[in-house]
Amino acid sequence: MTEPLDPTKYHVLTPGGKKRLIFVGLFFVFIVAPFLLRTYYRVAINRPSQSGKEVSVEIMKGDGVAEIARNLLDRGAINSDFLFNVYVYTGKFGDKIQAGVYKIPAGSNLKQVVEIIQHGTNDLQLTFLEGWRSEEFARVAANNLDNIDFQEFVSLAKDSEGFLFPDTYNINKDIQENELLNIFTSTFAEKTKDILTEDRLTKAGLTKEQVIIFASMLEREIHTEEDRPVVAGIIIKRWREEMKLDVDATTQYVAAWQDICGAPERCIPPLEDVENFDWWPTILTQDDLELDSPYNTRKNLGLPPLPISNPGLSAIEAVLNAQESPYYFYLTDQEGVVHYAATLEQHNSNAAKYIQ
Repeated sequence: MTEPLDPTKYHVLTPGGKKRLIFVGLFFVFIVAPFLLRTYYRVAINRPSQSGKEVSVEIMKGDGVAEIARNLLDRGAINSDFLFNVYVYTGKFGDKIQAGVYKIPAGSNLKQVVEIIQHGTNDLQLTFLEGWRSEEFARVAANNLDNIDFQEFVSLAKDSEGFLFPDTYNINKDIQENELLNIFTSTFAEKTKDILTEDRLTKAGLTKEQVIIFASMLEREIHTEEDRPVVAGIIIKRWREEMKLDVDATTQYVAAWQDICGAPERCIPPLEDVENFDWWPTILTQDDLELDSPYNTRKNLGLPPLPISNPGLSAIEAVLNAQESPYYFYLTDQEGVVHYAATLEQHNSNAAKYIQ
């Protein structure tokens, strides 16, 4: 008969010891190892290259990411082609790398190299301003980018009004209309992801679409940071109380269509007809105020069906932080000063005093 092993004399794992060993192993595999890998990865992609001088690298059109990685490694611009492939893949930078000849400064880290090669020699830097409508985006793009057709871009962007992010961009001259539209809308999504959150929308009592419609009007109406939350509060209050919003910018939006299209609804004229066209007519006639369009809040109750311009972050934040006040009316004088009124009588008095 075989006697059981005495654990005091031999290195025998008891059931409890086996469980501890398994726990330690799992802890290392699922906790320690991933932590060490993440730490190594963060250090590695920020580690300067070993090249002691500026490196010239040419990326040809059609080069794949792996081929680009090997080229950069051979030139000494990066320390690891494997890490380059991982970083580009996980960051989804593959489609952003452009053909061109690049000068990589000595000691650049991997992140810096990837940033550099996204802006090729075929890039143009173009600025699209807050408060522009899609036709104004299209006009600048068509006048500067080889493959952008004004009418085609306006047609593609008509349902994205309000969601084209105004900013300064480095854009490849050969870009197509759908690619350019995607740059504007994806930048909007990225820039606003931490602003247009469910919590903030719920607190404001608005949908994301409503916030952008209000912001698109506010962007055209008020330019001073301190006045924007107050005016946002006035417009939202009038809307909730089923009063006409009476926002002049909405009438300007429609009046431009009337002027260029001959009717208060969108048409898409050729670029040559709008090269110097004012998409925001400053002088509004009584006929303009009566234009029959769902966008014209001087005539109709409620919000416009879509935004009237493409707002920046300041206007969006002002809507989300709309300030309560006793006011129902506002106007801006020729010096840009905003004057408020709680009653129509006070508003008419302000108009007589400050609007010539």
